[in-house]
Amino acid sequence: MKKELLLEGMKCDGCVATVKEKLSAIAGVEEVIVDLEEKTATVKMNQDISETTFNEALSGTKFKVTGSK
Repeated sequence: MKKELLLEGMKCDGCVATVKEKLSAIAGVEEVIVDLEEKTATVKMNQDISETTFNEALSGTKFKVTGSK
């Protein structure tokens, strides 16, 4: 299953790397593809994961999930 997350706070490649690292560490996440231009992260996962869980993984950073498609 896949979920496309809308992100706030990304401005550079370093931001992309941090978001990818934090989201990849969540149990059940198999792959994360971050798009700086679109400000999205496409997450492939083997179980449903809530936006709250993604935001908890990003806590302590300047990034936030603002929605999903």
